[in-house]
Amino acid sequence: MTGLLLVPAIDVAAPQSSDPPASKPVATRDMSFRVRAKAALILNMQSGEVLYRKNPMARLSVASITKLMTAVTLMNMNPDLSKRIQISRQDVYRANWTQLKYREKVVVKDLLYAALISSDNVAARVLARVSGLSNKEFVERMNQTAASLGLLNSRFTEPTGLDAGNVSTAVDCAALLWTALQNDVLSEVLTTKEYTYSTDRRVHNIKTTNRLLRGDQADDDLWESIGSKTGYIRKAGYCLVMRARSQSGDDVIAVVLGGVSSRTRFADMRRLLNWSLHNIGQQEHIGG
Repeated sequence: MTGLLLVPAIDVAAPQSSDPPASKPVATRDMSFRVRAKAALILNMQSGEVLYRKNPMARLSVASITKLMTAVTLMNMNPDLSKRIQISRQDVYRANWTQLKYREKVVVKDLLYAALISSDNVAARVLARVSGLSNKEFVERMNQTAASLGLLNSRFTEPTGLDAGNVSTAVDCAALLWTALQNDVLSEVLTTKEYTYSTDRRVHNIKTTNRLLRGDQADDDLWESIGSKTGYIRKAGYCLVMRARSQSGDDVIAVVLGGVSSRTRFADMRRLLNWSLHNIGQQEHIGG
């Protein structure tokens, strides 16, 4: 991906005749579950239709989904992915979650895996530093990238998602994941369930933070993931954006923001994916 790509337009408004009041979900014979997250969205990538929406334009803290914008912004700067960079003291300061240590030397491409697969906060900070910009300048570039992509309801304050000031909407998150997946490197990273890499000190083995992709929890009979990112901080709740494809080729992006627990986040997403990929072509626009 060289330069910015145009994000497909997402129209969250259902036809006027069936557009429900925000407080009253539309009932359907195919949908017998309730989405507990504050906001949710399912987008049919083939038709561009919104299959389900719940507060899709609500501006919410998105936690580590922020790392998608960090990665997209950096990749637009054509970084040297083979470069080895040393972890600084500032990188590890109050990082909350990381496997990386001060003075450890890591290859940039491995940092992308660490940031996007295991949601390593130090890795995200180092990726911003790889750009050659100051942290403030890199965050400005993140917001410029968002504006250029038409993500006008998104605003970023730092590259990890630890700050609740990183905000977006379900609609913008869907477009952000779509954008990231247009890059061959990021597409490869975002579909990886487990990854091993070596630094100058040790070997790291990391696993995806998306529990839907682990072992017997994956709904392999209905769909496969073609990219996802989780997020959590207390003020954001539990978040997940995911693109999935069924065996018949149906393709959707689904977003859950503000989940009340890790368990309900994944339960919401599994139900949304199973329902939408089973019923594509049979249901009308649904609101909740």
